[in-house]
Amino acid sequence: MRKFALCVSLAVAVTANAQSPAMKPFELNMDRVKVSTFGGNFAQTKSYLIPTYTIQVSSLGSVWAKAGRTKAHAKYYVYGLDKALLQGISKTLQDDLVTKMRAAGYSVLTYEDVKSEPDVSSHTLLKVDSRYGLPTGGGLGMPVTFVIANPTDVQAFDSPIQGPAWWLRGISKAKDLTVVVPELTFTTPQMFGEASSTSHADSAGISTDPRMIFEGAKIYGGNPKGGQPAIQIQKHGQRTAADVAGKITKVSEDRTTVSHVFETTADDYVMQLDPTAFGDGILRVGFAVNDMIVAEIKKEK
Repeated sequence: MRKFALCVSLAVAVTANAQSPAMKPFELNMDRVKVSTFGGNFAQTKSYLIPTYTIQVSSLGSVWAKAGRTKAHAKYYVYGLDKALLQGISKTLQDDLVTKMRAAGYSVLTYEDVKSEPDVSSHTLLKVDSRYGLPTGGGLGMPVTFVIANPTDVQAFDSPIQGPAWWLRGISKAKDLTVVVPELTFTTPQMFGEASSTSHADSAGISTDPRMIFEGAKIYGGNPKGGQPAIQIQKHGQRTAADVAGKITKVSEDRTTVSHVFETTADDYVMQLDPTAFGDGILRVGFAVNDMIVAEIKKEK
């Protein structure tokens, strides 16, 4: 059994706008943006409701590699996923979208405007993971855990299978609003297996990379007629959110070898986030996504 101990201290200064002056814009690949208009588009009304803004960031995961009888396994853990930092980033992106939509001439309501509505005040929230003080979830078809952040604790709404805008359809119809709920997903670090075989030997290993990848986004919509428009943004792998989001350190290693029979390796890695690079990475993608949302609504109008 592998054991490791790591003491990490991180001082995070969170401001209302967590980006640094040197943050560079992110350019969306529009070939990876798909718009669906099931039951109508985002332009069915003149008023909008943005109840929350969700970001998901990988916090731990594992990967295997295998070649013949040789196997390699590694786990990674991300340190620095501070609750205040994540919620501050989410709030900055929500406020940015609201500001941009209002500047474009649209009336926009937020959670504060509808929090007393029975459908909102009684709605179930996601269960909080005590490790982070925030909800967690999985996905992407591999063993990855994501921390889920919204602007505030009370905006971490649990979603039905129909999507995070569906449960607001009553308010949408009663107030003639189109609901817009963005959800952005990021992974850091990158970990992948490498394996090869020859007539003489099998080789399997694990590589790591400190990049942060924008895995994609879904902008969920709901209009008064019951329509569920959506914008799907596919993975941006080459256009990284951050080339280096922190420092990766191997903190343990376990190797078992039986000559001519098998070899296994098992490693643990820790990634210590750089809060500025990490925050800038999410924000620059989010700002670009917000610009695209407003542009799409204008186009549909």
